[in-house]
Amino acid sequence: MGLVSFLLILLSSNHSIGQTVLKGTVIQSETEETLEFANASLMSLSDSSMVTGGVADMEGRFELQADPGTYYLRLGYIGFQELWREVELEQGINDLGEIGLASLSEELGEIVVEAAASLFRSEFDRRVFSMENTVVAEGGTALQVLETLPSVMVDEEGNISMRGSGNIEIHINGRPTNLTSDDTESILEQFPADAIESVELITNPSARYDAEGVGGIINLVLKEERMVGFNGRVNTSAGTGHKYSGGVNLNYRTNNMNIFTNYSYQYRELWEYNESFRAYSGPNVSPYMDQDFDTQNYRQGHLIRSGFEYNIGQNSSARLFSNINLRSRDRERLYNIRTLDNQLELDSMFVRQLEEDQSRTNYEFGLEYSWRPNGNGNGQSLDARFSFSHDQQDRLEYFDQEFYNDQQEAVDDKRTLQTYERPLNNQMYIGQIDYTLPVTERINFEAGWRSTLRRNDLEQIFRKYDPEFGFDLAHSEKDDLITNQFRFDEDVHAAYLILQQDLGAFSYQAGLRAEYTRTESYQPAIDSTHTNNYFDFFPSIFLNYEISQNQDVQLNYSRRIRRPGTWALMPFINAQDFFNLRIGNPYLDAEYTNSFEVSYLRGWENYFLSASTYFRHTSDALSRVFELFDERYAIVTWINSDTRQNLGVELVNQFNFSQNADATLTGNFFHSEVSGVNSEGDSFVNSRYSWTLSLLSNVRIPNWFNVQVMGNYRGPIAVPQGSIKPVFGMSMGLRRNLWRQNATVSLNVSDIFNTQRFVLETDGSRFAQERRFDRETRILTLSLTYRFGGYQERERHERPRDLNGQDGLY
Repeated sequence: MGLVSFLLILLSSNHSIGQTVLKGTVIQSETEETLEFANASLMSLSDSSMVTGGVADMEGRFELQADPGTYYLRLGYIGFQELWREVELEQGINDLGEIGLASLSEELGEIVVEAAASLFRSEFDRRVFSMENTVVAEGGTALQVLETLPSVMVDEEGNISMRGSGNIEIHINGRPTNLTSDDTESILEQFPADAIESVELITNPSARYDAEGVGGIINLVLKEERMVGFNGRVNTSAGTGHKYSGGVNLNYRTNNMNIFTNYSYQYRELWEYNESFRAYSGPNVSPYMDQDFDTQNYRQGHLIRSGFEYNIGQNSSARLFSNINLRSRDRERLYNIRTLDNQLELDSMFVRQLEEDQSRTNYEFGLEYSWRPNGNGNGQSLDARFSFSHDQQDRLEYFDQEFYNDQQEAVDDKRTLQTYERPLNNQMYIGQIDYTLPVTERINFEAGWRSTLRRNDLEQIFRKYDPEFGFDLAHSEKDDLITNQFRFDEDVHAAYLILQQDLGAFSYQAGLRAEYTRTESYQPAIDSTHTNNYFDFFPSIFLNYEISQNQDVQLNYSRRIRRPGTWALMPFINAQDFFNLRIGNPYLDAEYTNSFEVSYLRGWENYFLSASTYFRHTSDALSRVFELFDERYAIVTWINSDTRQNLGVELVNQFNFSQNADATLTGNFFHSEVSGVNSEGDSFVNSRYSWTLSLLSNVRIPNWFNVQVMGNYRGPIAVPQGSIKPVFGMSMGLRRNLWRQNATVSLNVSDIFNTQRFVLETDGSRFAQERRFDRETRILTLSLTYRFGGYQERERHERPRDLNGQDGLY
């Protein structure tokens, strides 16, 4: 039988001499083949609660220990009909012999087994999207997952917008990450698509959530198992252009304990190409600059997640968890920077070569406690959490720059060697407690406290070297203008109250959140400390009126805040490209947004409609602007604009044509306007109408495969000094289940027509620029997943119930 099988039986049965034991062998009814790692449980006759449980060995044999008496025996295996049988246990050994399970494909038909889960469900303050059947993102990262969602757009730098608004807060399993929203791409690329169970889009968060995130919150719910016994999942994928991933999820669960561990590995090579053309209107400079650069990225990542849960009696449980992410990026880039005369002939050229080594370590440890008195029969609950996370980066860039004259001849005495070192060290502490009390059957009360403490330490060290001696530290000097250090601490303490009431057809949820923010930034180079402390109230209200069954009208309002992130604040000159510099503004203030939304939801037998109108008004809006330095160098910095407004309409249409075909079409039409004054005293006002369209369709061919097609279009977007041109893309995927539904193979191709190009046009008082950005988006990926032991993912919904069935109406 082998050591592994012996240990599994030992763990699952706790067998000892003289005890009452039930044993048997689980087989497939049709073929009489044994079902290895099938789940077996003894259930109480009175309430069907589990008495004990275990898992069969590799030969399908199981043993369960219990007191003598009468029970229900429950046997389960993925892809097979679950079996319930009444059994009488007598003192000693009770042998049931072989027990057959019927295949689901025979009992229910293959169509039911392969039928896709509903794309999303609508709740009081969010839409929850299942990733179970998102074929087009398999083998990718969380970034590719988000690109499949309605009204969500990802730009060329990995920044997320929802309904045309940026500043999206990213949460993992309901918790913020210790990476800032400025580092969105780093947050999302550490999670493989296969690790995500569902995504929650919270467009107008209630008082229960942090007020941070003007554009809303995107919560990634990671996969965890819930089956009794030992079970797991193995997956691997390979994509064109050297993209590989693999992972394993393991879980062991008894009636009082659950242990899980997940490991994922990624290796991805990606190319990028960027070109820009700038025209100057000032004197004493070449009138044009033409620049391009090629980039090759080599990314590698390890993600390790583990946890232990234990039920403390019938009413409470405790959970320990850890997340460890180790990743690296090597990058090679070649810059060509040309200055041109009025005839567009070459004046001079810089050729700048970059080689970068970057490693990053991110880990999180936490403890959770849950209390549900009376088995949660009355809805009362108490949840407490504490977590600590740490993020550390080592990053070193090597530059070799050469200068060429108008005859394209190298000028040796202008050759430059440089290194650019950028370490960082971040910590985050979160303490939270949430309490829910049903006052009556129709009135629900919630209260909670949350403290989030962030400590950020960033540094950059810029050195110049003598080309004759190469990168020899002894022949180098530090550039004090660029070398800098920035420490930023942010503490946010929040308390909230929520009242919900069901008045029949009408229900409401009213909340108030109070937040005290303490920030302190320190620049050691100039011994300067800047402190900014403030206290705010953030009300929210959600109204729902049920016109009839599956027909509702909703109205909601919330006040939100966007605190300037570390990268926007730190006063560092980003020196990768001296003709395109970036520098933060440590004196930025927070922006505030009032957000309104009215929605109509209607469900028919084969069609669902969600129509929403939304309006956001932002004061002291954080805006990124371009300015010129020394008449020729472009500097990107941040300012507080006067106002920003977004008004839009969103339509979500879900069609179920048959059991084997469905489609979801989403349209979003909006108007955005931003106005303000830049640091040079120039005022600007820019407004534009824009729109997005997305289509996700599924066709299932019974007993063969599923086909999924996704297309999306984003219209022009207004920015303070210009616009982003439209973008279009289409992806397609195929999936087939194998080996009695235990395995899945999929093939997908992203951006089939290779059309995802990002173009940004910028106009200033002394320059005009067009920038084009192209990255590797057309990728063919083959993925394979194998499940054993009846593996199923568990949804982790930890928020209190909503009244009137609002927690999952559609």
